[in-house]
Amino acid sequence: MPVNRWWRHDPNERYWLEITNREDIGTNLHAPQVNDRGEEYWSYALVREVRPGDLVLHWDKNHGPGVVGYSCVRGEAFASTITWQSRGSYGRQRRTSGPEPAWEAPLGGYRRLQRPVTQTRLRQIEATIQALRDHLAEAVKGPTYFPFALSDTRPLRAAQGYLTKLPRALVEELPELLELRQTAISEPHEPEAPNLPPSSLPEPARSTGYGRQRDTERRQAVERYAMDLVLGHYRSLGYDVEDVGDHSPWDITVRMEGTEAHIEVKGSSTTREAIDLTEGEVRHAEGVATCLIVIDQIELDDDLRCRGGRWRTWMDWAPKRDALVATAYRYPLPEGGRMGRP
Repeated sequence: MPVNRWWRHDPNERYWLEITNREDIGTNLHAPQVNDRGEEYWSYALVREVRPGDLVLHWDKNHGPGVVGYSCVRGEAFASTITWQSRGSYGRQRRTSGPEPAWEAPLGGYRRLQRPVTQTRLRQIEATIQALRDHLAEAVKGPTYFPFALSDTRPLRAAQGYLTKLPRALVEELPELLELRQTAISEPHEPEAPNLPPSSLPEPARSTGYGRQRDTERRQAVERYAMDLVLGHYRSLGYDVEDVGDHSPWDITVRMEGTEAHIEVKGSSTTREAIDLTEGEVRHAEGVATCLIVIDQIELDDDLRCRGGRWRTWMDWAPKRDALVATAYRYPLPEGGRMGRP
């Protein structure tokens, strides 16, 4: 059965929704290769379509129901086996099968949402969700594998399936998923692109590079402001402080009475629920006790003057590898590239 891969043209379409009653949510995606009639089923076949770095939200039928958390796809999907019990009236009559061919994709970094997106919450914005679905259906011209069933006779409910495609526009409609959105984008310190459907995106204009330069200047101003706040705070407490960010994988060293502590500082003009980390920052915090300070919601005017900001501190911070999500890659160039212009 061919899959309508409508999302492939847009790298920001990285979201999926698993609809399940399993207890080990976030372990993997796992579904049989065929349904009870021996036919390939779109919702199972979608497991083959996920890619490393995609984000899978989990709709828990047992608790809510609603979206309770999310995971990151850690590797390519592969063929495996599964012992499967169908659901519904037919499934209750059918005996559990032995191991049968399946599709499986590994997941990692499962995080529970601070505010689950319940079915009740989604029904409150059902008209908006229906409009998003209709717009997507018009733009895609084929199956969209939408995660929710909508009709004039019944309120919103999860689709009848296992894995569905979750459109980016729907993710951006829900404030509860801010952390997820910031985890998915490559440069979370820069302003996010406006929420425009693929068919209405404007043609790229010729750029002088000034916009990008201005973004860099704004980011640097915010980061410098956050650093100065932390430096000043520790000086006021009587510490000897040193800005070491230019030559060390942490930002500030503070010393007092023969003891030394390392501090990692992140600043942002937006509300931050996810941050960028370099490999050096991660390795350092894994090996040396580090304090993480995030100052977000910094106000910035047109003259790059900053003020305010919300402080959050994590003492003895060590990032868990399983919780890291790749947003960029370093690629060693293969041999054989032809010298000169094409």
